[in-house]
Amino acid sequence: MIQVKISNGKGKRTEIIGGVELQSSGGVPPQWAALTEFLPARGRVLDYGSWQGVAALWLKACRRDAQVTFAHYSSCLVAQAAENAASSQLAIQSQAMFPLTGQWDTIILAAPEQREAMRLLACQAAACLNPGGELLVAASSPRDEELGEHFAKISEVAAGEHWTILRCTDPRQGSVDLPWQKLSVQVRGLELELASLPGNFSPGGLDQGTRLMLEEALIPKGGRVLDLGCGYGVVGIVAAKLGAGEAVFVDDDFIALTACSHNLQGLGINGELVHSHLPAVLGGKFDCILTNPPYHADYGVASSFLEFAARSLNPQGWVYVVIKKPDWYRNKLQSLFGGCRAVERDGYWLLSAQKRLKTGQANAAAKTTRKHRRKQRH
Repeated sequence: MIQVKISNGKGKRTEIIGGVELQSSGGVPPQWAALTEFLPARGRVLDYGSWQGVAALWLKACRRDAQVTFAHYSSCLVAQAAENAASSQLAIQSQAMFPLTGQWDTIILAAPEQREAMRLLACQAAACLNPGGELLVAASSPRDEELGEHFAKISEVAAGEHWTILRCTDPRQGSVDLPWQKLSVQVRGLELELASLPGNFSPGGLDQGTRLMLEEALIPKGGRVLDLGCGYGVVGIVAAKLGAGEAVFVDDDFIALTACSHNLQGLGINGELVHSHLPAVLGGKFDCILTNPPYHADYGVASSFLEFAARSLNPQGWVYVVIKKPDWYRNKLQSLFGGCRAVERDGYWLLSAQKRLKTGQANAAAKTTRKHRRKQRH
């Protein structure tokens, strides 16, 4: 029997789904197990974000000649699908994609929770379907309102507790222009006109946590600055406007980087954009790292961010992190840097830490300073 191996934890559970043996840590989520019953026997298929790439993996396991691609805006999900395909010895193309492109007979979509993001992806899917094609949506609840704007026929083909599978056909023709939302940002004496996309963090304006960080952070003139988890780029853009010599923008979300690129071009700012969930892919050292990490994620993400900062800061460089619950972060920064500073405002905490000079460097710096003071006296 053909096996699909999903590397999502230390446990091991085996189940048979549609004649394919799937091994995973805790089992395939029921909506994705149910969806396999409705996957096509032929045609070009785009799997846009199924759990661990399971839809693409199942199709390829059933038919080695299946024309199936896994894609998503999250670099983490793309990497997971590629890893699972390699473990299962299945040749599946995995790639970052936004907006949706190409022409497909079937598109499989993991529905985002935000309604405007759902509308955005449904519109793009409708434009990418071949005549007679269909969109299969796995969602936590019926999404008829958003989907009905772009498809004439929507039917529920399976459902369970807190999930549903929807088949959408007869796509409506409409504009596929990106729905930019304009916003104004005033901070540190700057007035910036930016734009965001559905699904971006704080799409309507600067959130209070990021404002706190931007108002308090010391931006090194001519220094190399990293906006870690950049969203639509406001932190790195402000840093560049305040005199940073180089700004680097990194995010797991390709939709966020699309908006960031749009804003950089609109303001005539040069910056390096990196699509990755692993900051370790970045090369070189930084003089300042600023991050507003996701609160909903576990501390594994935050730990990787702060450990990267400890490795990648130049001596005397600073890391700034804005959060709501400071205890874990304070302890982590103290263990990595030997201490940290804290500022609280309106329920947000800004923690900052400086990478200290090594003993030899510190002594040399002190001697240079004393020598300079003697010259000044004479």
